[in-house]
Amino acid sequence: AAVAAVASMEEGKSLLGVAKEEPKTARTKGDFSRATDLISSLKDLPEDSPIKKGIACFLKYGVKPLIIIVMAYIWVFKQLYKIYKILPMNIVSIIFGVGLCFFGGTYFAAIAAAEAAINLGGADMWEHFKTCYNEASVVAVANTEDDKVDANKDGIMDVKQMSTNDLISHKALVAMMSVKDPMKLQKAITALINVWVAVIATLKFQFAKTVAVALGIANMLSLPACRVVGPLLCSVMGPDLNHWVPTIIDTTIKIITVWFATYIQSCISAFYSGLRGGRIIATSIFNIMTERGWMDKLPDCLTAKPFDPDQSYLDEAIQYPIAAFGFYYQITHGFALEFPWNLICLPLTIIEWIIRFQVYT
Repeated sequence: AAVAAVASMEEGKSLLGVAKEEPKTARTKGDFSRATDLISSLKDLPEDSPIKKGIACFLKYGVKPLIIIVMAYIWVFKQLYKIYKILPMNIVSIIFGVGLCFFGGTYFAAIAAAEAAINLGGADMWEHFKTCYNEASVVAVANTEDDKVDANKDGIMDVKQMSTNDLISHKALVAMMSVKDPMKLQKAITALINVWVAVIATLKFQFAKTVAVALGIANMLSLPACRVVGPLLCSVMGPDLNHWVPTIIDTTIKIITVWFATYIQSCISAFYSGLRGGRIIATSIFNIMTERGWMDKLPDCLTAKPFDPDQSYLDEAIQYPIAAFGFYYQITHGFALEFPWNLICLPLTIIEWIIRFQVYT
């Protein structure tokens, strides 16, 4: 009876001229329209839906601790910046030289990226950084003040009474309202992205020869390694997996050679950074001694009177021993940072690995 009723309804629709809806055999919407439909469907989800519960859990236990850690590092860097503004430039140069001399090989990609960015971005890059930092500071202050608002005077902050959707929209509105010159911010961000792309392209070209040499060595070692290790792997893996043996050996050889090439690059960078850091330290020390008149008090056998920095070689006499000790320290410690330097330099370590990933992939 039910089948007959459905058939009669279909027959009635055809008699009335209602076109029968054909099933879709291909997509009729683009990716953007489909994404818009997806977002629209998520908008009306109930508060206890699994998707919103998962997002809330991720924000609470994943993003919130991460934000706290980032804010802690930002506070530390602000204090260091205050110290930087107070200290004389020669003292700052000595501190930078020590870091470069003893840890430069660990951050060879970051140092190369910084030098490339300075050469490609120039003075305008610092102005763009200041623009982004100033606007971010304004947004942070506005966000802090917004968290204190209690418009209905019920003793509970308004942000704690908002749903997830309302809170996201509200915070986005606060951030957008606090930015007074969005066009300037947009130009600064675009310029920094362009510098980043140019830096990565430069580093890819610079380190491409290192990777090419490593892969060339791997290709030459694959066949000898198969002859030596192949029989053992074949006996271990069995006849069903023998066809995987050449691939496993080739991949392992390539990983080892690329790692070895990276280590050699770290050694080269450690030697360079040791020399440069030692020179910065020596030059800054003698600048301080010259400013305070200590060089004129040294014996005549060490310096001529009056002291002329252009005619003195004492800075070179201490530059190279410092550089040698810095290079020896980096090699003996395997380019690894000890506690607490590993925690202090964690943001720089993250940047280093991001740059390496961008360059080597």
